[in-house]
Formats: sequence, C-alpha cells, structure tokens
Amino acid sequence: MQHDNNVYGATMKLVISGAKATGKSTLARQLGAALGLPVVESDSLVEELYAARHGQRWNCAEIFARGGADVFRALEGEAAETLAARDWCIIATGGSTLLQPEVRQALRRDAVLIVLTAPPAVLWSRVQRIGLPAYVDKDDAQQTFSARAAMIQEVLLPYADVVVDVTSGAPEQLLDELLEKLGAEFAVRCTAPNTFGDVIRATPFGDSHGVAIGCVLDGVAPGTPIDLDEIQHALDRRRPGQSELSTPRKERDQVRILSGVFEGTATGAPICMILMSEDQRPSAYEGLRELFRPGHADFTFWKKYGIRDYRGGGRSSGRETAGRVAGGAVAQQILRARGVQICAYALEIGGIRAQTFDLGAIEHNPVRCPDPLAAQAMAAAILKAKEEKDSVGGIIELRISGVPAGLGDPVFGKLDARLASALLSIGATMGFEIGAGFAVARRRGSENNDAMHDGAFVSNNAGGIVGGISNGNEIVIRVAIKPTSSIEKPQRTIDIHGQNRDVVVEGRHDPCIVPRVVPVVEAMAALVLLDAWEMQTRIRPDWLDAAPAARA
Repeated sequence: MQHDNNVYGATMKLVISGAKATGKSTLARQLGAALGLPVVESDSLVEELYAARHGQRWNCAEIFARGGADVFRALEGEAAETLAARDWCIIATGGSTLLQPEVRQALRRDAVLIVLTAPPAVLWSRVQRIGLPAYVDKDDAQQTFSARAAMIQEVLLPYADVVVDVTSGAPEQLLDELLEKLGAEFAVRCTAPNTFGDVIRATPFGDSHGVAIGCVLDGVAPGTPIDLDEIQHALDRRRPGQSELSTPRKERDQVRILSGVFEGTATGAPICMILMSEDQRPSAYEGLRELFRPGHADFTFWKKYGIRDYRGGGRSSGRETAGRVAGGAVAQQILRARGVQICAYALEIGGIRAQTFDLGAIEHNPVRCPDPLAAQAMAAAILKAKEEKDSVGGIIELRISGVPAGLGDPVFGKLDARLASALLSIGATMGFEIGAGFAVARRRGSENNDAMHDGAFVSNNAGGIVGGISNGNEIVIRVAIKPTSSIEKPQRTIDIHGQNRDVVVEGRHDPCIVPRVVPVVEAMAALVLLDAWEMQTRIRPDWLDAAPAARA
C-alpha cells in the first residue's frame, strides 16, 4: 500500500477494535506484517504511562483493579491522544476504550476504524479460555460480559469504516477479508470526495429533486453552543423564491437537527442536519431525459459515471449547496465567537460594478450589493435578461476580518489554496483571485510588496495571506460567477446517442445566481477557516499567545 498523505490528509492510521476475545491483537499483528506497518497496542501504552508515573509495572487488569476505573479511563484518554498523533501505523485498542466519546473522536481522526464482531455467546466461550476482563462481576460473569460485548458492538458499529465478523474462519481467511475490505474503503476515499475538511469535516448530501438535502458535520468539539436560529437564517438567505430576481421554486428549507446537538450544545457526535424538499417537480425534466443541457454537468457526469440524474442535474445542481450553508453556518458561529467576521456581497452583476461600500445596505436589496445605486441597476439588468430568456453572471467579493496570523499549512495545505479549492467547488464559480489578484501581473515588486512599519502592514496587496499563511490582515477574495446555465433560449446540443438536437431548458430557474451564492461563499470560507484553526491548534496549542499579530 502506498503511503500517499496528499490523498488522505496529514496522517492516516488503521484502528482495530472490538469486544474482548474478538482477536484484535492477533489480526493487528497479521495486518501489520502484510502491510509493513508498525503495530501499537493501546493497552501497552496505558501500562507504560502508569509505570512512568507510579514506578510500578502493572498490567491493565491490575491497574483497573487496584487503581480504580477513573484512573484507568484517564490513562486511556492520555494514550488515545498520543496515538491520535501517530502516522501510518496500526492501533489495536479495546472496545471499552472507544466507549468514551472524547477517546473515540481522537482515535477516529485521520483513521480507518475497523470493528471486529461476533455474537456475545461466541465471545463468552473464548473468554473463558483466555481469562475474564477486569470489569466482569464474577458472581454473574456471563451476563455481565455478554451485556458489555453487545453494548460495545452497538456503540461502535455506526462509526465503523470496515466491519469484519470473526465468528468463524481461519486467521488467514479473516486477514484476506480485511485486506479486501480495506482496499474497497481506500478506493472509495480516493474516488468519491464528498467530504470536505480534515478536522472539521462536512459531508453535504441530497439531490436537486430528491426527498431531502442536508449535511453531516463532524469534528465539532463537545460543549460548543449551537444556535439553530442562526443556521436557519443562513439558509433563508440562500433559499429559492426570495424575489422576482430568483427562481419561483418554493422551498422553505426548514432545517432539522437529527443528531449531535442536545439542548443547544454540541455533544461531540456528528451533527446531522436535514432539509425536506417540498416543491420538487421532476416531471418537468422528462423532456431532458436523453439531452445534455449546455453549460451543465450532464455530459461530464454521464461520461464519468455512465449514469446521471436528469431531474435538474441531481448532485450537480445548485440545490446541493444548501447542505454546505447549513454546515458553514455552524462554523461561522464558532468563528464569530473567536472574533472572526465573514462578509460576502455582489461586487458586480451583468457588467455593473459597485462604486461605494455600505455594509448595512447588503441585506436590504435583492442582489446583496453594498452600493444601493448600483444595486438598482443590477436588478434592472437581471430583469432585462429574464425578459429576453437569458441570464447574467457577476463577481462576489469576500472580506474576512479578525483572522489571526498563523493559519495555513504549506506547501499543499496553504490557506489561499484551500480557500480557492473550497470556493471553486461551488458549481457556478469560474474564477478566483485574492488581494490585488491578476492586477499584480502588471506591477513591479516595489509596487506590490506589502511593506511593514510600526508593527503594521502599510498595504494589503497580498489579501491577508502570505506564503500560504494568514498574516493578520483582512482576507480579501473575489470569485467569478457564471451566468445561470438554464435558459429558455433555443440552444444546440447532442443526446445520449450522440445525435445533434435542439434544446430549450424550460422550468423555474434563476436569471442570476449571484445573490444566492453569496451565503454559499461565506459558508465554504467558514469551513476552511475553522478547519485550519483546529489544525493549527493541534500543531501549536499556544499559537495565539506566541507573538503579537501585525496590525493592518
């Protein structure tokens, strides 16, 4: 197996767990030999930690029995944090260890979790031969053990990336099965990048005319306040049917949180948010079943997957971005509490550019422009294109203030590169520039360099990021948004058989997508920044106190 950290992130490890007597240590050693990876047992690390602290070498059963459950669980937590930082190794750990949410979260980070299962009765027959675990009440040993084994499997299975039933089968057969399943898991991770982020991981789901859309957000620390109203407000800014300038499709996009939040506080479990679709009209796309719509991803999805959802593009539809906004709204709440402000707006639409900047005006006009006079002209340009059965594009500018110096990970995790990746992943974006952008190509170095004086930057041509790392200045980014691809003008295309056809895309579409993309841009930027912040905190916990930030 090739160790490709550029694919899987900064680290990658295999964590094998299961109830007592599932054979995790044996299988871990076999897997390590097969892959050429070192094997680490969490129990051994717990014993080393105890010995270093108390000067006595006890095994885990003795530590549990003599030191008490609290001492033992605390050591397990320390061991988990140490193991979480390991790179390219195999970790064998007891199922009871992963019952602790904070330990489970640490060991699942940048890892493939392999859970071994077997019926409790089978495990009981094995444990009688190898010895009872310390937590078993000897007066009612079988019932205590069986209940514990069943609970471990019930808790761990939802988090498992790979599951192996070890009820029967020779060790060689189980290893072959595990290797096959690992290969399938890595193939999925390489070819289906539907999850964004390393520590803060967002997985939007749903299709244009499916039953629901939403997002699963993982990595949010337990105890973090989560405001449902703020999430809904962000979604309301993106939802369709806001004015005559947008699609008439009526979706309330009311968010429901299914998991990960209890009484307004994150629990540490994945936060699942769902929005039920209410105004789908898949029948409106029946005439497009075999036609590729110009400007859409119909043709490329067909070529890549051999199948496509012709009902509004399915996964390639802009409706998918509602899940991003839900996840990004949580990230924005966390960043706002840390002093970070994220603001995007329409800088240009249909060739009309804002000339003044009034932050308070952005949400008081339908195009979300900071220049009220330009906003009127933009709206008129959109309506004119709509009357002519056409569409217009524009430019969104993003300004982020309050970001401390130090975020970003050279060389392939540079903050500007990650922001570019995030914003260009939005279906409608066609260009990205930061700071002075393409204008720097016409300057000299003496004009473009951001000089420093008295602890402050004199200018901000870099746009707040230098060498891939935030420098404390305001981050300024612009993205180009293409005209909406769905227009009612006749266009030439081909069908799935390669035959020339004419097509008119009728239905409910935005004549300009720019105003509704504004909250999507903010959401994706928030996810990048929070993820970078959490990564930096792991690299250098005292980074905020280490040096004074430069003043812009």
